[in-house]
Amino acid sequence: MRIALSEALLGRMPEMEVSGLLALDLDAAGLPEAELALPAHEADLDALLLRWKEIYRALPGDKKARCSLEYLAKAAQKGKLRRILPLVDLYNQASLLSLAPFGGEDVDKLDGTLLLDLARGDEAFLPLGRAEAERALPGEVAWLNGGREVVCRCLNWLESDRFKLTESSRNAVFVSERPDAGFPSGEAGMDWLERRLAPHAGRLLRFRLNAADPLFSA
Repeated sequence: MRIALSEALLGRMPEMEVSGLLALDLDAAGLPEAELALPAHEADLDALLLRWKEIYRALPGDKKARCSLEYLAKAAQKGKLRRILPLVDLYNQASLLSLAPFGGEDVDKLDGTLLLDLARGDEAFLPLGRAEAERALPGEVAWLNGGREVVCRCLNWLESDRFKLTESSRNAVFVSERPDAGFPSGEAGMDWLERRLAPHAGRLLRFRLNAADPLFSA
């Protein structure tokens, strides 16, 4: 498995840091339930979400795009967070704990690569729950697999139906983006997630990507 930040991405966002966790040989049947609640934070959530909106406005891509943390936090504030499946619920709770966006994908569907890159505009993307593929927009920051299919559009906005975690997933990768040091790190959430998965995984591997260390291989 190869997880990387591209030179093009780092040219556009030189301070980008990605926290990650690779979870192998998972026994999904025994996973604990996540609480699915927004803990009390000292951070100003509204100010943080505004900063994310500024990031999205500055980047090429669909202007409806929003940080996944915004959806989660607002649903939690209204008591409307819904459960999906244990692996997804756990990384959603990790996102709320650290106030950083989290994503999770099925490793066995990725063709050996997960790359954060600038899209050319010809990459196929199958939205969740849809039957027809779309295309990424030129220059948008997207996670791509080994065949340059879009795994997640506009950083962490929309996930592909092709690579999503399911109840049968046995190998998973979790990532959390931090555009610069002014945003919360996903490390605390990854620590929490690692502890929850440890009794149910054959192997757990942590990684952190940035301009100085843009590649992780396992």
